[in-house]
Amino acid sequence: MTTPRLRGGTLAFVGALAALAVLLLALWFGGGTPAPTIAGLPSPGSLTRWGLPIVRLVHDICAVATVGILVVSVIAAQDAKARASLAQAAGRWAVVWTFSASLTTLLTLSDFLGLPVGEAVESGVLPTFLFNIPQGQAFLIVTVLALAVSIGVLLPLGTWGRVALLVTAVVTVLPPAYAGHSASAADHNLAISSLMLHIAAVTIWVGGLLALVLLLRDSTDLVTTVRRFSALALCCYIAVGVSGTINAWVRVGGLEPIFTSRYGLLILAKIAALLVLGWFGWRHRRTTIEAMSAGDTRSPFLRLAAGEIVVMLATVGLAVGLSRTAPPPSEVELTTDNTALGYVLSPFTPGGLLTQIRPDPILLLIVVGLAVAYLAGVRRLAQRGLPWPPARSAAWLGGLLILLYAMTGGLAAYAPAIFSVHAVQYGLLSTLGPALLVFGAPLTLYQEVNPSGQARIDSPLGRALSHPWTALGLYGVPLLALYLTPFFDLAQSSLAVRLILQVTVVLTGFIFFATAIGEDPLPRPIVAIVRTRILAAALALNALITFVLLTVPSRGADWYVWLDLVWAPDRETDQQLGAMLALAFPALTIITLMLLLMGRWRNVRQLTGKRQ
Repeated sequence: MTTPRLRGGTLAFVGALAALAVLLLALWFGGGTPAPTIAGLPSPGSLTRWGLPIVRLVHDICAVATVGILVVSVIAAQDAKARASLAQAAGRWAVVWTFSASLTTLLTLSDFLGLPVGEAVESGVLPTFLFNIPQGQAFLIVTVLALAVSIGVLLPLGTWGRVALLVTAVVTVLPPAYAGHSASAADHNLAISSLMLHIAAVTIWVGGLLALVLLLRDSTDLVTTVRRFSALALCCYIAVGVSGTINAWVRVGGLEPIFTSRYGLLILAKIAALLVLGWFGWRHRRTTIEAMSAGDTRSPFLRLAAGEIVVMLATVGLAVGLSRTAPPPSEVELTTDNTALGYVLSPFTPGGLLTQIRPDPILLLIVVGLAVAYLAGVRRLAQRGLPWPPARSAAWLGGLLILLYAMTGGLAAYAPAIFSVHAVQYGLLSTLGPALLVFGAPLTLYQEVNPSGQARIDSPLGRALSHPWTALGLYGVPLLALYLTPFFDLAQSSLAVRLILQVTVVLTGFIFFATAIGEDPLPRPIVAIVRTRILAAALALNALITFVLLTVPSRGADWYVWLDLVWAPDRETDQQLGAMLALAFPALTIITLMLLLMGRWRNVRQLTGKRQ
């Protein structure tokens, strides 16, 4: 197979033209076009007014293309060399992405100060804008990470390296969500989370199809790759629809503004575009992909995909125009709760831990996806006539329910405001939830469903992660950083940091307990005494954290002062309670596991003695 080459210049030109046309139309309709300059008032000038949305459109298209090519480099049915060539093809787009992010920063500064670009740069405000203003911080992060992606594609990457680069690229598209309209919503945590999910899903979906048509149109393995991408595209479509609905509802606050405001009418236009794209996907799954699999020409698929790409890029232009349109004014009065927490929180009662919810679309998608993937694997085994223990399925689903409650239930609502609730939340996230997931034996299920998966688990990365002391370090470092450093304030106050930390402690907890329990086969043998020792070390680590929390001043004092909740408990007393709870849940879980391991060890020794 030849190295993929960038083709389809006509398609790219038509798509870009459609995006630009729709952008200009949306700007005109939504009132985002440059207003006449009023004498005596500062103005950034026409260059900024017109250039900012156009450069932002270029920025978004480059981001979509970069992410899409990296997606294809991971899922393409090709050899390692061809996949590496695909990843390197993303570099050209990433370079333009980096440049457009830098230019967007300067134009945003000009718009922020109300000065022409040259005067804005000469004003000396740029460093302050980059490090202290949300818009500047967002595009500084994008510029740095896009540059990292453009350099990373030049490295000789294996499968996991390309996955890491893809994750980095997806993360790079998210920071502007913090500086957009969603950040000013009454429930801005939910608005930002839904927008981040929306942007990530759109980027993967649109970019992946664009990469397929431009880079793999002549590939002999196109059918297999398209089938793989089709499943991913369906997931992205659902995520786009759900997250877009949530974000629109939070932004406009009801049905009436959708039909009576220009912002709402542009949302309706996006819904119409989504329905059209849904029709394209339905046609692909029902006709063109099946025809390709049957050996017919791929031309119908490419023609339909080309039309879909044009509609997609036009929708991207519509989204940029919507971001420059003022949403209808909110009728909800912003309070300290809205500003600090990101939502209004009722006074704490024990019952509130059961009745309050903080649904986060990103975390919900992850948990539901893990449940569906696991059950799909069990179903595939059943279709082959292979049994799967119901207890393992119950353990997996039970672990997911605990994580779901801890991340989106009453604990998630009150944890940023009350230390003791936070301690319970992280006890479940770092210990009990991951331990139950391990008893679900997901790696064994993966190997049963996909026998070739053993090679992926028994890899250098798998052997490194399953080293007992590495696993213990991964478990301990996030908790030590959270409670023994100033990182606590940031984790409580920043939604993004909080989401990343929660996912991290669940993942590292799973790695640790998978190593300590041994329910799944690991790349390296670990004797029972070593497993018991690292569990004992984890228990000692949690005891150390409790001791520190009992003896140091109140953690997060500045954060709680800013929050200023009149019904909040005494912070010193609450931290004492939280310190004990921070040890209770992990200790009960770890001691139970140690007893279980010692029981297994004794049974094995007795069985060995009988055989001798």
